[in-house]
Order: sequence, then structure tokens, then C-alpha cells
Amino acid sequence: MDAPTVFVESVSKPLCKVPGMNFGNMPADGGFLLFSSNEKNDFIQKEPQSSAYFRQIYGSDEFINGRERWCLWLYGKKIDDFEQMPLIKERIDNVRKIRLRSSRPHLAETPHLFAQITQPLGIPFIIIPSVSSERREYIPMGYLDSSKLATNLCMVIGTKDIFLFAVLTSKMHMVWVKTVGGRLKTDYRYSAQLCYNTFPFPAISESQKSELEELAQEVLDIRDEHFDMTLGEMYNPETMPDDLKDVHRRLDLAVERCYRLEPFTSDEERLECLFNLYVKMTKK
Repeated sequence: MDAPTVFVESVSKPLCKVPGMNFGNMPADGGFLLFSSNEKNDFIQKEPQSSAYFRQIYGSDEFINGRERWCLWLYGKKIDDFEQMPLIKERIDNVRKIRLRSSRPHLAETPHLFAQITQPLGIPFIIIPSVSSERREYIPMGYLDSSKLATNLCMVIGTKDIFLFAVLTSKMHMVWVKTVGGRLKTDYRYSAQLCYNTFPFPAISESQKSELEELAQEVLDIRDEHFDMTLGEMYNPETMPDDLKDVHRRLDLAVERCYRLEPFTSDEERLECLFNLYVKMTKK
């Protein structure tokens, strides 16, 4: 499933291409395709053949707070394929009953599948929680391999370009999100329409791209070293590890150099630069 392409004005080149952003996958399953770790393990113990069909899946809460959640992912299969797996078949039958009573009864025609499969499949993806605490300097975003899935409580961008993760997890992007993004009470509410599609991405040279790729990977590696912390704890301003702070600062500076060589001295300067580019982008 290919992601659409969004075209945005860049600083020094006519256009900069970035892949489109989608909501994650919507189960609309009545809970019958979703499992906790204990529920998954118990299910597999009773029906060992089912182990091949479980995939880890993240909503905003699971991703930020390190809670494991799993789903039966039967994409590419037919209902008849599970005649010899009574527990999976029972789950499928329960989803069918739920959907027949819903406002979208046509979904009962494919009860073994999520209601909406919007995540680009077969490629790595950037995951962005739809809602995140306003106390954080950075929204805890991630870059996950294609074996993982996201629910519609997250935004996803299918891409092999990890430098895009670097740009999105930078202060430049966060200043934009804080200014133009929505809010749920006081928390950040990230959306494609307000935060991503409007963001003026800079033109990025090959050398800058390589630098951003290295810094993005360093962010991910440092997070892995703090495996005893959740992302929520890592990005809590009171508990954020010093090495993670350091790499984010270096990443911020690298992203800002893609916009201009002279360092920014304030968020007001960053916003002025971004809005000037936004005007050019919308005129285009």
C-alpha cells in the first residue's frame, strides 16, 4: 500500500517531496482482534498455529507508556483459511456480529480484517502519537520496522528515509506544532492537515541528509540504551536523560542549518522563517 506524496515549497529548490501522512489502522472489531500480552500468550497456548498471525500494535498510550498490545493480523488471508483454527474462527464470527449491528454493516463482509487499513505496509514508518502532553519539549515520535502496526490513535508516514524522522522530531517542527496544531484540553493534538501538510520542509542537500540520518539513528540508539524507561519518562522534562537531551540539541542545530546558516536565537525567529516559507508555499 503506497503512501501519497505531498509537495511542499522548499527554501532554495522549487519543490521538496515528502511522503503522505495517514491515520493508523482502525480495528472497529469490538475488541476481538486485540490482545494484551497475557491474552495473546494464553491464546497461542490453546491454538499454537495462531502464533504466525500476531503482530505488535501501538496506539498513542501503548507507544508512549511502553504497554504491549497485540492484534490478530489476517491481512492477505481468506476467512476459509481458518476453518482448522476454531479460536480464530470464533473471533472472526464475533467481529461479524458486532459489525452487523454497527452503523457500517458492510464491514461484516470482511470480519477478519481491520475496518480500515491505512498504514503503508511492507516498509518502515514514522509513528506520531495523536495526543501528547504539552509539558514535553518534543513529541515522542518513533521510527518502526514494517513488522509493527499502528492504530488510528496515531499518525503514520511510510518511508525508508530516516532523515524525515529527524526533521519532524526537531525544535523547528515542534515550534510549528505548538503554534498551528490543535489541542485536546492543553495537550498537543497532532494532525496531518494542521501540522504536517502545512509544515514548510527545507531543501536538504545530500550532505545534510547524511548528517540528519546519523543523528536520527543516534536518537533511536540512545533510547534503546535507556530500555528501563518508557518514552513518556524519557521525554518528561524532569527525567529526560542527559545524553538524549544532548543529541536532540545537536539534531535541532542540524535541522536549523537546512533553513539558514545563521543560528536562530529564539522561537520567534524560527516562526518568522517558517511563516515566510509558508506564504511562498501557499502562493505556489
